[in-house]
Amino acid sequence: MFTYRLLTSTDLNQYTALRQRCLKEYPDNFGNTYKEEAENKFPKLLPAIKGTDTDSFAYGAFTENNNLIGLCGFIREPRIKTAHRGEVVQMFVDTAYAGKGIGKQLLKHTIDKAFENPAIEQIILSLVYGNKAAEGLYKSLGFVEYGKLDNFFKTGDKYTSQLFMVLNRS
Repeated sequence: MFTYRLLTSTDLNQYTALRQRCLKEYPDNFGNTYKEEAENKFPKLLPAIKGTDTDSFAYGAFTENNNLIGLCGFIREPRIKTAHRGEVVQMFVDTAYAGKGIGKQLLKHTIDKAFENPAIEQIILSLVYGNKAAEGLYKSLGFVEYGKLDNFFKTGDKYTSQLFMVLNRS
């Protein structure tokens, strides 16, 4: 049995550990490197988890023992002309729990919470091109592709392309 709830500042240690684990296991799937995250250079979800950014949030999936095993963040665009949209970020489920529908539940909770805000009309996300499991999950919840950018990330001499998807409020 798994529970899903918004992350708070009391979850920061577990969040940090899970985030670092996902960056180690899947370095090509995320924009930050393990080193950047460890040095806390780009704390994308930190303000949401600490409650200082009330327009953004992060959902967590927890085991019966209250161990964080999955996360899905939402960052609302801060500018006036783009405040009708937000982005799903840092979607990850511990590989030991893959295939149990946890990612889908996290994403459903995130979509529902984002659309509770009447100002939110669009949710965007991106994923590594060729990640068919993630793409299938997003499509199953109504996301559609709106673009692809080759050479989006570069690690050493290796490039990774990104697929961009959007979900519009019905």
